[in-house]
Amino acid sequence: MISAPQSMVASVKRPAEKRRVEVVIIGAGLAGLTAARELVRAGISSVLVLEARDRVGGRTLNQPIGGGQVVEAGGQWVGPTQTRILSLARELQVKTFKTYNRGTDLGYLGGQRITNPDRDRGSEEAAEFTRAQRELEKLSRTIPLAAPWQAPHAAELDKQTVADWAQKHIKTRGARSQFNMTVTSTLDEPAEISLLYYLPFLRSTGGFRMLDGTTGGAQDSRFVGGSQLLSIKMAEQLGEKVVLGSPVQKVMGWNEDRVRVEARGMVIEADRLIVAMMPADTRRIRFDPLLPPERQGLARNWPGSPVFKANVVYDKPFWRAAGLNGQAVWDVPPVDFSFDNSPPQGTPGVLVAFLSPGEALAREPGRRRQAVVESLAKCFGKQALNPTGYYKMDWGKDAWSSGCVSPVGPGLLTRYGAALRDPVGRIHWAGSETSEVWTGYMEGAVRSGERVAKEVLARRKREEL
Repeated sequence: MISAPQSMVASVKRPAEKRRVEVVIIGAGLAGLTAARELVRAGISSVLVLEARDRVGGRTLNQPIGGGQVVEAGGQWVGPTQTRILSLARELQVKTFKTYNRGTDLGYLGGQRITNPDRDRGSEEAAEFTRAQRELEKLSRTIPLAAPWQAPHAAELDKQTVADWAQKHIKTRGARSQFNMTVTSTLDEPAEISLLYYLPFLRSTGGFRMLDGTTGGAQDSRFVGGSQLLSIKMAEQLGEKVVLGSPVQKVMGWNEDRVRVEARGMVIEADRLIVAMMPADTRRIRFDPLLPPERQGLARNWPGSPVFKANVVYDKPFWRAAGLNGQAVWDVPPVDFSFDNSPPQGTPGVLVAFLSPGEALAREPGRRRQAVVESLAKCFGKQALNPTGYYKMDWGKDAWSSGCVSPVGPGLLTRYGAALRDPVGRIHWAGSETSEVWTGYMEGAVRSGERVAKEVLARRKREEL
């Protein structure tokens, strides 16, 4: 793999390297690397992947914790219905292991520690929560995954947030609280998500049971060696076709016979360009000529959610001996929920905590760490106050990402959604957000890379006729 360009003597300006390839790809995450791999497999050897960071993996990132073990700072879980990423892992010889799920769930709700918080809700609240889930799943089946903006009553649905729907359809406080925590644990605060966005998301993943499941659901398994290992292995296969430390600054001539890409220290001419990024991140690139208004509006208004993860390490997973599975929810900041994130062999013990947005992220770093372990202690006891390691990641402050997940608010899809996947001249769009299935997940990223590679190959074939 080509490493980042070395710094030069200040008085000497080195001319940009000029290259000519058939396909240039911006972004060396799962989507971009999958696309490159598929194109090379199809016989297009003249492919170049440009990555702004000094690493591959995009929103997947391994953090070493010693002893050859890692924790994941970004995307990490997979489930059995996520078939494309699991197939990729088998090809790359990356194994999976089950998320630890034996024992009792916990909650810190209303100022009290509660065991099995879902079970302990009143029968009326539990019944209403189940009814609301079924009602929303039924509504989701009316939404076309390829074009939600063409759904019946799309404009009406896109005016509402998920919170608006819950306020109208869920009457008991406990059921609404449980619903809000369920939505927050998979995407973001319900008040920030368009109902028109959430419905196809829910349908494409298989419903609430799949989203919320550590057995057979979205949190069923993890990758041995961490999820970033998939991108590392793909990049190793691609070799010098991957260039790190090369942020793209400008794209020109996308409406002409060849597209020209200017990156740090490089100028590339190509027949086709694949942009494998969250739509919001394309704002960093200048396009000449300007992209069509719909595509500009999509990028300008696309959000990024500032997910904050903290992997808290202990000598051993002491909660397991107490009959706990490490899964807990809180209704007060800074922590929203946690999982057992220990390595395959079970030691050291790791609890991964997902932090609330807003005030928790505004804390000074030293206080934030203390607040996290204090929150964990409210559920798991005093032993949680003495971690041996603490590994954090604030995706809202990442230099090259606008966030880790990007649920869309009201009004965007009906106005700009049609521009999400449609090619623009010689530009093709990839990234997990463009996937019709498991959008926003690693599975969606892999699917988008496969789709965009087929799209490029089809265009190439038509041009040859």
